[in-house]
Amino acid sequence: MRALTHKTLRDLRRQRAQVVAVAITVMLGVALFIASGGAYQNLRASYEYTYDRLNFADLIATGGDPHKVADAATAAGATAVTIRTQLDPPMDIGGTKLVGRVIGLPGHSQPQVDGVDVVSGNYLDPADPTGVLLEQHAADTFGLHPGDDLRVFANGSWRAVTVRGVVVSPEYLWPARSRQDVLTDPHSFAVVFADQQTLQHWSGTGPNQVLARVDGDGTATADGSVAQQLRAAGALDVTDRDDQPSHATLKEDLDGFNEMSVAFPLLFLTAAGIAAYVLLARRVLAERPIIGTLMACGARRGRLVRHYLWQGGIVGLTGAVAGVVLGVLGTGGVTRAYTDAFGIPDTIVHLNPGYLVAGLLFGVLVGLAGALAPAVTAARTVPAQAMRNDTGARPPGPWSRFVAHLRPLPVSWRMALRDVGRSRRRTLATMLGTVLSLVLVLASIGMMTSMIAAVDLQFGQIDKQDATVVADPATADATRQQLEATPGVTAVEQTITTPVTAANDGHSYTTTLTGYAQNTVMHGFRTPGGDWTQLPAEGILAGRSLADELHIAVGDHITLSTPDGRSTDVTLAGLVDEPLGTVLYANTTVAQHITGTGIGPATFLLRFTDNVDDDTQRQTVTSIPGVVAYTSTGGLLSQLDQYLGLFWAFIGMMVILGAVLALTVIYVTMAVNVVERTNELATLRAAGVPLRRVGAVLATENLAATTLGLPIGLAAGFLAAKAFLASFSNDLFTFELNMGWWALLLAALGVLLAAALSQWPAVRAVRRLDIARVVRERAQ
Repeated sequence: MRALTHKTLRDLRRQRAQVVAVAITVMLGVALFIASGGAYQNLRASYEYTYDRLNFADLIATGGDPHKVADAATAAGATAVTIRTQLDPPMDIGGTKLVGRVIGLPGHSQPQVDGVDVVSGNYLDPADPTGVLLEQHAADTFGLHPGDDLRVFANGSWRAVTVRGVVVSPEYLWPARSRQDVLTDPHSFAVVFADQQTLQHWSGTGPNQVLARVDGDGTATADGSVAQQLRAAGALDVTDRDDQPSHATLKEDLDGFNEMSVAFPLLFLTAAGIAAYVLLARRVLAERPIIGTLMACGARRGRLVRHYLWQGGIVGLTGAVAGVVLGVLGTGGVTRAYTDAFGIPDTIVHLNPGYLVAGLLFGVLVGLAGALAPAVTAARTVPAQAMRNDTGARPPGPWSRFVAHLRPLPVSWRMALRDVGRSRRRTLATMLGTVLSLVLVLASIGMMTSMIAAVDLQFGQIDKQDATVVADPATADATRQQLEATPGVTAVEQTITTPVTAANDGHSYTTTLTGYAQNTVMHGFRTPGGDWTQLPAEGILAGRSLADELHIAVGDHITLSTPDGRSTDVTLAGLVDEPLGTVLYANTTVAQHITGTGIGPATFLLRFTDNVDDDTQRQTVTSIPGVVAYTSTGGLLSQLDQYLGLFWAFIGMMVILGAVLALTVIYVTMAVNVVERTNELATLRAAGVPLRRVGAVLATENLAATTLGLPIGLAAGFLAAKAFLASFSNDLFTFELNMGWWALLLAALGVLLAAALSQWPAVRAVRRLDIARVVRERAQ
């Protein structure tokens, strides 16, 4: 075995604890990269397979003459077109009243666009006019199976229907009612599919939607050539796949997962590279006499460079191999957990060789990158100077002289404080470990606390109602009186809610307009500056993302179109900042002018006393005559928790692994500091200095350097968390960093605690020093 190879293995063995710590850091980064990145690719493939198998629509056109719009789609190059009716009538499922959705399908066969996958029971049959299909999420929520009954309110009367089959629809892989209503109480929304001809007979309403499949080439977007032809043919709104509520919601969740799957592994691998650099750089400094001797004996510089690169490469490769194994095992688990949680019908799990190769390369490159600078430093060593172990130490500077005059402090403290300024590389290495640890921890904690704060803001200060009730407009006054007299109800307020399409200069955006009383107590309006405002006497308020969607500013005029074809020009009086959605608001007078008086069902917002049982209140309220739907804010929060389930799991894991990584990086830094100062510490021990005092010197220096890194680390962690949150913001979700002083304080205390804990192995290493061997090595 060559001498340098033997030395490499011996050195790695002698510092196996630090080597294992660096390898574990590489392993975590590579495993996270492969598991999360591979899961992302699998999930994308699963979605696309389901979409292709069920012919998910590329464009959805609403309004106008559907047959004329369909002809325009075909003429523009659409490969498949479906005309259908979609209605949102009240439903009664097992005594639970809600506003659901009924969609028409061909009774004799699957539609050309947006087919359904029958998971139990049978497809529609024109000979069974009362038979319907029920979407899987609703079937799971209400516990319905083929053969069960429910009621649909259509054309002024209730109609009893029977579930023929339970289906999965590509439109409702996530049960979103609309782009602005992606999170709903599961008991307040259900999708039913009925025979198209039967639905028209029930409702007296003809087709109102056109769905089109379009080949690529960029024509399938809302601004593409096909969409332009649909609008020219009379369509009031054209929604492409990216803006389809279910797909947009899942895509946002998946994109956020993808961003975290890249960013967090990158942080881990960066930490591993820095830890490898610290380990090898300090070893080079400690081995200067040996390096000088080798070079004096004829060792070439290139061989020394390869020697230290080889050490870094071994550490990186070892961690990468273990990380690849863990990543492969985790990829399938993460993919299945996601598809099971969201009810995705197709789960595709395959290994992506590119990720495996990239993981191995990343691990090796991290080790080599960490070793490169120390290797070059070793190659540039002057033999004579190195053999004298002349490190070119600087003479005492102002800081050393200042510390020397601090007579009240113990000698051990003054020694430690002197070394903080005298050994700048060691101090900077410790500070860098502190900074990186805080970035990892605060990036995770910041996202978690900000998400919790956003939920509290939305459902505590903005949406203040405990429940929303939809009632028959014919009995609205009587229903309101009974609601006000219901035990546990403290406030009742009527609102106007309707879907609208906002348009300006060729840009359009489908959202919801809600009209509140001028002095409403059910909703707060928060400006982008963080202040609270009131509804304007004229004009509307809009979520701040609308300004970017329509390229408008406060004071501009926009056109609002309602489903019945009514169009009204209104003034944008102001913008509001809300975490969820981009919604329009007006007082009831303005809202009635936009929508037309007496249109649609009556909507009431309710406030309850504390400690009201939600299920009991649901049963009580829905038993009131005239009530056709009930939505619980508590149920909506449960749906939000399900949507964020993978996010919470990922962030929780990152907080734990971030803390482990922080401890690992700090441990490596502290342990290497002990190795570097072996001669000095052995001299102190040989001079009779007690172990406790030697430990105090180490602890003081290391904790002082750690403390110096805290402000930089806190600022860097704050900025990292802010950058991660900014990547999540769009028209569906707007998150601002909300990280209280307590989070910063706990993170700082945690890092200090990790540094303090790292002193224990350091003191143990000092206790185990072979003073005689160190003296002999120093004399050689």
